[in-house]
Amino acid sequence: MRLKHLILAAGATLVMALPASAACYAEYRAQQQNPVQLAFGVAEIRGGSCDAQSAATYLRGALARSGWTLSNIVSTVSSNSAPGNSGYTNGHYLRF
Repeated sequence: MRLKHLILAAGATLVMALPASAACYAEYRAQQQNPVQLAFGVAEIRGGSCDAQSAATYLRGALARSGWTLSNIVSTVSSNSAPGNSGYTNGHYLRF
């Protein structure tokens, strides 16, 4: 019985020690018409792989719901924390 508790405790310790899965973040450029506006933003990409094509697919829908059109994906990164906001995002930091 003691061995069973020891094995369970060791297993629980190993599970908690595993790193959390990394999130995917994409830097993007978008535009809006009437009036013409350009935006640079950072978004967390949910579901799928962390590449430019998956990020573009996700962001096209998210941006369109707010009246924006995706221009391009600048970069993608897998990380355990969001990339720093350099101040250039002007309200588009993790908005989508």
